[in-house]
Amino acid sequence: MGLYGIILKEFKHIVRDYRTLMILFILPVLMLVLFGYAMTLEIPNIRLAVEDLDNSAASRELIAGFRGSEFFTLPEAGGLSGRELFRRRVADALLTIPGDYGRGGAVDLQIDASDSNRALIVRQYIDAVVERASDARTRRPPIVAVPAFLYNRQLDSAFFFVPALTALIIIMVTALLTSLTITREKEQGTFDLIKLSPVHAYEVIIGKVVPYLLLSLVIGTLIVLCGVLMFGVPMRGSIPAMLFYLILYCLTGLSFGILISTVAASQQTAMLLSLIGTLLPTLFLSGFIFPLESMPSLLRAISWIVPARYFLIIIRGLMLKGNTQRELIFPILMLSAFSAFFLLVAIRRFKAYLEG
Repeated sequence: MGLYGIILKEFKHIVRDYRTLMILFILPVLMLVLFGYAMTLEIPNIRLAVEDLDNSAASRELIAGFRGSEFFTLPEAGGLSGRELFRRRVADALLTIPGDYGRGGAVDLQIDASDSNRALIVRQYIDAVVERASDARTRRPPIVAVPAFLYNRQLDSAFFFVPALTALIIIMVTALLTSLTITREKEQGTFDLIKLSPVHAYEVIIGKVVPYLLLSLVIGTLIVLCGVLMFGVPMRGSIPAMLFYLILYCLTGLSFGILISTVAASQQTAMLLSLIGTLLPTLFLSGFIFPLESMPSLLRAISWIVPARYFLIIIRGLMLKGNTQRELIFPILMLSAFSAFFLLVAIRRFKAYLEG
């Protein structure tokens, strides 16, 4: 059969298998759109109940500041006090303005902290409005540090999440695709024909990876384009470099999937192993959401063997900062090492299986 014959056979199988085509072209874009719009650090329409015990010009100015903010809505009281609105969960937070607020008194704030991350963000928003009102009331120019936010001036959360979603989707889809190749042959009974064919183990492994590598490059490029066109994420680096890094990362995911395929006995097992091996580490141990610096030392050590960690450095550095190959050499070498390791182990296992 030879290497070319295996590649051609795999291409024909992909074209005839509508499920594979759906995984390749529909699932990644759908995931990017759903997660891209759903994942954001901004919280609009925070329901804020206010109890104004001062009823002064200063307190009314403070309330007007919340009404004019795009992040807050003040629910209608309907004859109920602000405390009652908060108790009935009509409001997410309760701001009590004391009777001495106009003479310099401090406001009291209660926030629903059942979701601690959300509560911290709500507090930051409220503090910002209160601070602006306090500065206006004292008539003193505040002493502030004027920050320059490099690479993301508007602090758009899409700039952070979309590259991360690209890394997650590519590694999941590529590993899932190749993890089903050899196990499918086993279940369909065609694997014995491969054992009887005069082919080497490396020809089978490479022949099954190459078609998916070409298709994965297409879908990876499509995902990056969607991120740029739909979410406004910039592409400040080299496009040829981006294509090279996509090939390298896709090869890492495909190599991991083909390794799983040599271990798993069924397609269900292969699918489960590929999802566990890509989804969980990428979400929690790559810097996708949680900063690696804030993790315990043990988890930080484990994160060194998560391929997505290095691609996140590459794609964020390339798209947002315009980093060059020299600045990204370490993550490039790490992804290359992962690809080579997974492929070599898969070839060795498959060779032992053919000779067994």
